[in-house]
Amino acid sequence: MSPGTISALSLSDAIAFRVNFEGEAPPRNQLYWRGPVMTDFDGRTWRVGLPQLRRDAGSDAYGAPIDYEVTLEPHNRNWMFALEMPVRVPQNARMTRDYLPISLGPIRSRIRYEMRSSLQFQARTGAGPADLAAALRLPPGVDPRARALAREWRESLPDETAIVNRAIEFFRGSRFQYTLEPPKLGEHSVDEFLFDAKQGFCEHFASSFVFLMRAAGVPARIVTGYQGGDTNPVDGYMVVRQADAHAWAEVWLDSRGWTRVDPTAAAIPVRVELGITAAAPVGAPLLMRGGLDWLKGLRNSWDALTNQWNQWVLGYNPDRQLEMLSRLGLKQPSWETMTLILFWSVGGVLLLVAFSLLRGVRREDAVQRAWLRFCAKLARAGLARARTEGPLDYAGRVSLRLPASKTQVRAIAALYVEQRYGPASDRESLSRLKHLVRDFAP
Repeated sequence: MSPGTISALSLSDAIAFRVNFEGEAPPRNQLYWRGPVMTDFDGRTWRVGLPQLRRDAGSDAYGAPIDYEVTLEPHNRNWMFALEMPVRVPQNARMTRDYLPISLGPIRSRIRYEMRSSLQFQARTGAGPADLAAALRLPPGVDPRARALAREWRESLPDETAIVNRAIEFFRGSRFQYTLEPPKLGEHSVDEFLFDAKQGFCEHFASSFVFLMRAAGVPARIVTGYQGGDTNPVDGYMVVRQADAHAWAEVWLDSRGWTRVDPTAAAIPVRVELGITAAAPVGAPLLMRGGLDWLKGLRNSWDALTNQWNQWVLGYNPDRQLEMLSRLGLKQPSWETMTLILFWSVGGVLLLVAFSLLRGVRREDAVQRAWLRFCAKLARAGLARARTEGPLDYAGRVSLRLPASKTQVRAIAALYVEQRYGPASDRESLSRLKHLVRDFAP
């Protein structure tokens, strides 16, 4: 994650994933969909470290759990998004020490998985000496003004909690602007954002906040993912789009463990209360802005239809297959029975196709044979048809040479064209063509 990467992603309204809650969905300001956690920082770019796995979620959850189902679009990575904080790992997945469910292989096709999360939790995993040391590491020689401000906080405030609260007040009172088109930043990107430009997107807020925390001696890291989501009124599924991409911070407090702090929400509360279109209406995807209700209604209907098909395909498991077979009278079919059904079904389809094709060939041959017999009679009379001569042109030439047979010739040619090139042939017309050709004598 570098300055500008998430703001560029937020220009897209492509669907990232859909969510179906068992009960009522949480409020928008609590919808933090946790993704990759970034610890390594080189002065401009944040990166994910090597994942360390654990078998359980590793958080002390309290309060009522939230059960839901995620339908995730393919993104060619291993991570699986979950509402913060996940307390149960999906099947065929693992949980990292920083609370990210990951699949056993890259997600290259649409998948569906069940999740359970708790909005009230204490996250204490991933806080060993090496973890906390990595969460304090900063590159030397960058952003001296931010370092000086953090040092002042460290020297004047009693503990880490007070430092975090002071930083939140700083973001609330500095009149930052939230924009999808942030200015380009130079070598000291944190200093330039905090004290000069004061315009940025969520990655600017999260990056500068974590830098200040580390410079003040408070372990901190960046969490990326999505924030928010909109429920489709047609099918009730919540849709989370790429435009909902977000980044926030986590700080380590001895009394609370890893604690979420969203500096974007502190500076621009409307972002998490109402969504990105309310926080940055200029530049947001067209169909996510206000107005255009009729067009949004069409998109919701299409999204719901597409989702129903996707859910049916994803759910077409052996149980559903047996259910469909039972409706056909096959309660417990064996593999031998299924093989016979498949054999006779395919055979029946092939017979129907062959019968249709052969019927068409026979009908076409009868018409062609009658026409060729007609042309042969004329050829014996010295009026052979040229290879490049069409039936109507041929009939016109013959009519000039044989005016007495003009009516018969034109009738035969017209019937041939109708039967040969028309939309369909009928037995009565074919029979008439045969009789006319049989009785024709040049």
